[in-house]
Amino acid sequence: MNPVAGETEHAVPILGLCAGVLLCGCGDAAHTYVSLDNHYPASKTSLVVYQGWWQAVPFSTPILPGGSSGPQPTVAASDNTAYVVLAPGWDPKGNAGPTSVIVMQSKTGFAVRLNDTLQIPVDDEHFAGNCLTGSHLTQQQADFITHLVFPVTFEAIRYDAATCTAKPIGDAAP
Repeated sequence: MNPVAGETEHAVPILGLCAGVLLCGCGDAAHTYVSLDNHYPASKTSLVVYQGWWQAVPFSTPILPGGSSGPQPTVAASDNTAYVVLAPGWDPKGNAGPTSVIVMQSKTGFAVRLNDTLQIPVDDEHFAGNCLTGSHLTQQQADFITHLVFPVTFEAIRYDAATCTAKPIGDAAP
């Protein structure tokens, strides 16, 4: 008896069993989503969600007051902080970018279960950092958000958490 042939004979049924198990579990793909919902009201200085981030999902399309990003695919996750950049009074339909921004982070984490949709409400009840309402982040929190979460947006801008103002780095005080 050839020991190699004997091992092969036993391996074929095991491989078939493994393939069957894998195929049976792949019938339905998970449908797990997350959306950002801008709960700010429309006004003269409307707060447009310029960008957002939750877990591993970027939101790069601006969201007008009362609007939603629509569902974005994600994976099931425990509580994760959400981050947004607001653009007060900015018109996304115009050619110019925002002239002012407000950096915010969620007060608590948001979680989503498998095959569910998480809707993250963006407003002052759920997010901190809107200086217009007296809510402030620490400078350390703002630096984390601007340097690590939205580094491209803030690569040449220094954000001051105390005043919610952004200045080009060459104009920022040390």
